[in-house]
Amino acid sequence: MIRISDSDETNASFSAADLTPLLDVVFIVMVFLLFTANVQTLSLPVNLPEASREEAALTEEPETLTVSILAKGQPWALEENKYDNFEVLSQNLLARIKEAPDTTVLVAGDQEAPLGNLVELMTFLSEHEITAAQVLMEEKNP
Repeated sequence: MIRISDSDETNASFSAADLTPLLDVVFIVMVFLLFTANVQTLSLPVNLPEASREEAALTEEPETLTVSILAKGQPWALEENKYDNFEVLSQNLLARIKEAPDTTVLVAGDQEAPLGNLVELMTFLSEHEITAAQVLMEEKNP
């Protein structure tokens, strides 16, 4: 009869335990290979529309007009043209908006400018149903 000592049982169990780090490394390598493998994306053949760069440039950005309310000197400005009179400014603004109805009006006001000028401009925009207007502001740093 063959006798198996206790020391032989412990050696057998330790030899099986030595495979655990190897299996961990193999698993990690498999996961790495799965994540880095190039996967072919499936797609259907589609005929895409073509456009020239000039056409794409025309459709990308909507036109904007900047109306500035100034504190010193002439109180009004449309783009880079300054005006003393609100009536002249309003006529030029309406003419520019009639040329391009999708124009967005940006209102930029100086901190020191009178509030009445801003109210007058906003009333004018409201009366003429110019709804695409935005007021420019600076972000206040705490």
